[in-house]
Amino acid sequence: MQEQLHEDLDTLLAFFLEQVANPPDTFAYSSGLIASPSFFSVKALQTLVSNPLLSPAWIFLKNGRQPVSLEEHYLYKLVQSKNLAFMDKQIINQELSKGAALVLEGIDILDPDINAFSARLDDALPCSLTNCVAFFSQSGSEAYEGHVDADDVLVVQISGEKLWHIFARQQRRYAGTDRLTREQLGPEVKELRMRAGDALYVRAGVPHLCHTPGDHSLHLAFDLIDSTPNPKQITDEANRIYEYASEDPYVPAAKVMDKYIELLKSPEFQNSLKVGTQNVKEGAKNFRRSIGRASQVTALSKYL
Repeated sequence: MQEQLHEDLDTLLAFFLEQVANPPDTFAYSSGLIASPSFFSVKALQTLVSNPLLSPAWIFLKNGRQPVSLEEHYLYKLVQSKNLAFMDKQIINQELSKGAALVLEGIDILDPDINAFSARLDDALPCSLTNCVAFFSQSGSEAYEGHVDADDVLVVQISGEKLWHIFARQQRRYAGTDRLTREQLGPEVKELRMRAGDALYVRAGVPHLCHTPGDHSLHLAFDLIDSTPNPKQITDEANRIYEYASEDPYVPAAKVMDKYIELLKSPEFQNSLKVGTQNVKEGAKNFRRSIGRASQVTALSKYL
């Protein structure tokens, strides 16, 4: 049974489903989709970042062009021969006070409502396990430079304003995706000023560059990760099978390739890919349920 969503997230889900049904070539934008976002806020972000158990892996902090290391502020207290880790957040306070940008990963792990929404996004895609990331920036300090994502991204502006420069779609890729120069970004096709409640759907391979025109900006990005078996996983399995059904020795390389391609196209291998993809999808669903239970302890309620 699906969990009931916050009304803001229901609205955002409807926008997302429209894009899945009719994918835009480059991007889709909805101004004022949510009248006044209440499912998340700067206050909610501050509460999540204040969690003493977060490790540096959850947070990226950048002031100007310089990333701020958090490792030396990750400490532990020895209790009963166990290291109980925590992070001293003073460095975060200091850098934010000086105008730093902050990225908090794993919002879907930390917020049950957003996890429930992410489950709906996963359900609408062939094979996906969505990530939700919070981006907070201040004037003159952005977490990321110009870049391109390998998967589609759903964005909702929570607070403040963010200026998006969107460029012509390029070949989807996993390498050479970040720190793109103006030349690498290519021709600009649109400039958007995202305000609280606006939504944006950006296709994989679309370069973008963002600036914060006002005093601050907070948006959530849902990375719609494609978990379908990739070429490496596919060829690893094909190589394993080929070891038991190889071409004759001393034949030309082209004949070896013919044998290998025949294996890849065989009904048995194609079916194994379908089964493998379904297994990944089911595994993602179960994993999403585990995430939902990470912040749900109810057995003590009878004593409350």
